[in-house]
Amino acid sequence: MNTDQNLKQQLSAWKVEVEVPPRFQANVWAQIAAQESANRSLVERLRDWFATEFCKPQLAAAVVTLGLTLSISTAYFRAQDSNANDGRELEARYMETINPLAHGGHSS
Repeated sequence: MNTDQNLKQQLSAWKVEVEVPPRFQANVWAQIAAQESANRSLVERLRDWFATEFCKPQLAAAVVTLGLTLSISTAYFRAQDSNANDGRELEARYMETINPLAHGGHSS
């Protein structure tokens, strides 16, 4: 029993004085964040980048403008091509109506 009492006295008298470096906690969290960042996949990093960047109104407006410009340009060029094909078809039909020899399937 004497050794237990002696041990308790020694443990209660024992004081640990450790000086913590300045910004210790901030540095620990920075290292944890760096390690987590290194372990993330490329897809996760891209997802996070897009989530933070698209919150900015300038970038969101630029993406919307670019999307509208590409959509309108694509529609314009497809319509232009379609109109050219329709024009050739109408021209061929008109020629058939005014030139009886141009009718397909009729031979003289």
